Amino acid sequence: MRDRLVAIIPARMGSSRFPGKQLAQLLGRPMIEHVLRRAEMCTQLKAVYVATCDEEIRRVVEVLGGRVIMTSPTHERASDRVAEAADQVEADIVVMIQGDEPMITSAMIAAAVTPLLSNRSVECVNLVRRITKQHDYFDPNIIKVVMNVNHDALYFSRRRFRHSSLQKPITCPSSNRSVSFHFELNSCVSLGAYRRRRSNEQSRSTCSAS
Repeated sequence: MRDRLVAIIPARMGSSRFPGKQLAQLLGRPMIEHVLRRAEMCTQLKAVYVATCDEEIRRVVEVLGGRVIMTSPTHERASDRVAEAADQVEADIVVMIQGDEPMITSAMIAAAVTPLLSNRSVECVNLVRRITKQHDYFDPNIIKVVMNVNHDALYFSRRRFRHSSLQKPITCPSSNRSVSFHFELNSCVSLGAYRRRRSNEQSRSTCSAS
């Protein structure tokens, strides 16, 4: 039996950095519409929902013909809002797409769900991208991710890491020669997917980064 995939877009008006950003106009349309329409372009998804606690967002999404799930206003994290909404839908795999990601593509969604579909031992996937600009490394609005050699995400942080993306020579004890290592820096893309059976543990799961 094929897995049923749905996307849930958490959205709220009370963003601390940009209040009301989901309804901010972008090219004459509210940002949440861009995210909703782009998610709906992915043919792998059976349904797309917006999870919110705000009536303003609910009214806009319903006028657009979108599906809305009302959630508690007490959630501090988007993953908690998605977990509550996921309990109200039928799904094997849930794709979480942040409501302020108007540039997502169906290919990005496919990249997030492919590891889950091909390997049932994978519980959670989060997209990442390479950090190539110094100001992105220092920007607290960009979430950095530390991964192990298997691309398992170990932790996420808005703060910069101690390691630099530059090559740093160290001395090899066995040969007393200077050897350079390269530390690859990545940031979290606000799009991930996880297996429905772990929805109540989703925010604590070890994720693979893709």
